[in-house]
Amino acid sequence: MNFNFHNDSIRGVLRSFGHEDAEVDNIETFVTFARLANGIFREMDTDLTKLGASQGRIIVLSLLHCHAPHRMTPSELAEKADVTRGTMTGLIDGLERDGMIERVAHESDGRMVTVGLKETGRELLSKIVPYYTKLIQSCMSEFTPQDHKMMKGLLGKMKNGFERSLPKC
Repeated sequence: MNFNFHNDSIRGVLRSFGHEDAEVDNIETFVTFARLANGIFREMDTDLTKLGASQGRIIVLSLLHCHAPHRMTPSELAEKADVTRGTMTGLIDGLERDGMIERVAHESDGRMVTVGLKETGRELLSKIVPYYTKLIQSCMSEFTPQDHKMMKGLLGKMKNGFERSLPKC
């Protein structure tokens, strides 16, 4: 995979539209970051599919594992996973169909359900954790402790800038 900025012609196009060198640097850095992130997630999705999982499924199973033995409501899961309730319903349906989780009537409100992790879900997580550990160790193997500190700071700045760009509701 080539994560280099497209090529000099893009710089030329940006400059022809009046972009200054600093703006071109911003765009080059952002595009390089975005392409790397997309490439990592694309490869992860391919690998996870082979293991019978997906990013969404792993998030749900992880949340339930961390909250065990307590159960969570679908709306709590959606909030913690930062997805819509509709998306969470689809994830829960698929995980329940595959025997990884179970829905149980809420203890105090019979109109609601709670979701709990089954042994099959724990087993899938036990296969996925080594995969994530190996991938992350590989990606981060050249980082020094100072690099980690700097990267966290830089990503924090990028996150702040992104959040400022979002519409205010």
